[in-house]
Amino acid sequence: MIWIETRTQEEASHRRERMWGTNWTATPDGGLVGRTNGEGLFEGDRFWADAIKDTRDEPEQRLAMAIRNLPLPAAFREAAIALRAIIRAKRKATDLFEHRLAELHRLAAIQSLAWYDDLDIAPFSEVAALDLSPGVIGWDLLPLLNMTDRKLMAETWPTPARHATGEILYPAIKRNGAALLRAQREAQRLDWLSMLDDDDADAVTVLAPAPLAQGRGASPRVKRRGLFARLFGIGR
Repeated sequence: MIWIETRTQEEASHRRERMWGTNWTATPDGGLVGRTNGEGLFEGDRFWADAIKDTRDEPEQRLAMAIRNLPLPAAFREAAIALRAIIRAKRKATDLFEHRLAELHRLAAIQSLAWYDDLDIAPFSEVAALDLSPGVIGWDLLPLLNMTDRKLMAETWPTPARHATGEILYPAIKRNGAALLRAQREAQRLDWLSMLDDDDADAVTVLAPAPLAQGRGASPRVKRRGLFARLFGIGR
């Protein structure tokens, strides 16, 4: 399931867990091996950010792949680049482009609602229900847009009542997302601690997951640190 298909909080949380959740297993020498699930981050067998490079001359394909990987920050950027190319081509051919400009605006408005994690854990149905139209939110304060985008929007649409961001108009998305993330991280912390025997904690070696770009499930060894430093990434 991709983000724009999520309709309930259960679906959104499950999707996030399948993507970013870590599976920890004990090793014979008393260590832990952690593997990030990584589901949804690949196009076939390729990491999506590598696969999308092959679509740079095909803006519609580039857009479709970027949308599948929302709300990753790079996916927003790739989608915006693709839409700008589509809009340029349509204007050059004197074809109608306003609906594609509206797509770019909505993309930028959604991106302005919250940081990645807070947005990622929210079901898209909640985002889709918001009024993010140009007349309501404007365009001058949307970070994803550039000066050319804003100029074209000003030429195309009436002056909005105000210019704002999604976070300003709808702060509940960020607030609720942050609360859900705190609860999720606390549950994860307790889950990790439950795997450890306090008497043997100093002997535990935690193996950290490799960056996803290096492939699924790789787990290089990291240097020994204190228990909480090893668990929460302090003092690397």
